[in-house]
Amino acid sequence: MMFSRKILQCFYVILFLSFIPRMLFAVDFKEIVSGGDIEDSLGKLKIEGASPYVADKPENRNQVESVKIKKNAQSDFIFVKSDTLSSEKTDKRKELEDVGYVPPGSFDKKENFIELDKKTIASDFRKLSSSAFNLTFIKNNYDYQSPNNIISRTISEGYKHIKVGALFIHSDQYFYRSDYVNTFWNLGIGVGYNSGRGLFIKTNERSEATFRLWEIPVDAGLGIEIPIYHWLKISGSAGPSATGLYQNRSDFLNGEAGKNKIQVGYGSFANAKFQINLSGFSNNLAYALFSESKITNLFLNLEARYQNYSHFQDEIKISGTSLGIGFTFEYL
Repeated sequence: MMFSRKILQCFYVILFLSFIPRMLFAVDFKEIVSGGDIEDSLGKLKIEGASPYVADKPENRNQVESVKIKKNAQSDFIFVKSDTLSSEKTDKRKELEDVGYVPPGSFDKKENFIELDKKTIASDFRKLSSSAFNLTFIKNNYDYQSPNNIISRTISEGYKHIKVGALFIHSDQYFYRSDYVNTFWNLGIGVGYNSGRGLFIKTNERSEATFRLWEIPVDAGLGIEIPIYHWLKISGSAGPSATGLYQNRSDFLNGEAGKNKIQVGYGSFANAKFQINLSGFSNNLAYALFSESKITNLFLNLEARYQNYSHFQDEIKISGTSLGIGFTFEYL
């Protein structure tokens, strides 16, 4: 009896243990398991519009890839104007005014980078000069006619005479330019100095007095120039002119009548130039001058000046032609 009770207890234990795994694995923990009936939550995401990370159209691709750099081009920096920055059209001169050094980090010019060809740029700004500054020295080989020829005998032949010449400054403003001819108007002023020991008319003896003669000519004229090549041109100008003569003698005291004498005469002038463009022989020099100071051309001039003055207070006439040398600085 007791043996059969133990058998029955064993049977109950085995039966209980057999139900434990079923109870454990039947609990629903709500995990997602793979299967055909399970909906993919990621499939609900839909992307609308073009992706900002994908160049889906050829025109949206990086435009830098299409920029071709010339193999042998000389360049300091590269910049390309953006079409979207401004719809206003500017003339060639205005565009060249922006050429130059831009400090790093400064985008005031609002330009992107492209290749800068110095030869092309120089070819452009050489033809677009709007004004010029001339500095010229003319040797004094003019003829001075006066009573008893006293002026010429004093400053041209007299003891310790000085007849140097005159330094001129002219400003030119172009009002018409083309590939074959340019026209301009100009204004100029000069200063010249002469001196010599005085002469006694009756005895022809030299005096101890020193006579100083200052000349101040003023010009206003029209001019024309013919470019022969980018490094050479010829030009000429002519118009009315006036000059002031300031005479000083050392044998009179300060304030004494006759020590200083001022008189003015008028007449005409003409000027001819053979101009050699020093910046035309080197694109690097031309570009350096332009980028630093907006000088478009730098010329060395061989000049000839004709002048004819009369109508002074005294019976004086100054006339003739003389040669000189100078420089012309043209600007944008």
